[in-house]
Amino acid sequence: MALDEAVLLESAPDALVLRVYEWKGEGCTFGYSQRYALAKELSGGVDPVRRATGGGVVIHAGDVTFSLVFPWDRSCAPESIYKNIHRGIHQELKARGTANGMWSPREKAPGIADSCFARAEKADLVDADDNKILGGALRKKGAKGLYQGSLRVKVPNDVVLDGITREFGRPSVDIQSSWIAKGRELEERYRSIEWNQRR
Repeated sequence: MALDEAVLLESAPDALVLRVYEWKGEGCTFGYSQRYALAKELSGGVDPVRRATGGGVVIHAGDVTFSLVFPWDRSCAPESIYKNIHRGIHQELKARGTANGMWSPREKAPGIADSCFARAEKADLVDADDNKILGGALRKKGAKGLYQGSLRVKVPNDVVLDGITREFGRPSVDIQSSWIAKGRELEERYRSIEWNQRR
């Protein structure tokens, strides 16, 4: 989480940077505005870590987790960003034989689900049984955005890379040493009670 934010803060204004990673064991992240007590309740016994992005509680256990830092035009609505990111991955999964669809409900469900994967939101990816398999959350900082997503299908990591490339062009996957240094600075905050239990 710290390195994702570091890339957002330290990369160039026109940066397009993709990170794809997995977890050592189980992890749990929760949205910036969520209550810690709720995250702890839903975490399954794993210490939850507050994200810089919004959204619900995510249990990371075998999922493909990824982040994308991108130029965020002020006229581009969050709904369009989700749609573009998810459409690229949808098309790539489909091209590789994984059945999935983009969720398009007749009516928008009220509020945000406490658990990210409790229900699909518009433009999330779902499997053949309408179970959510891809969801994400956003944060805007100046003219850049950070998307953090979780894909619950066991696929090679290059599925995400090729899906993003379909929509945005080829992102960089190189992480600069200055970003790693900034991530180490931020890591202390992400481990702190003050950050995680701020509300």
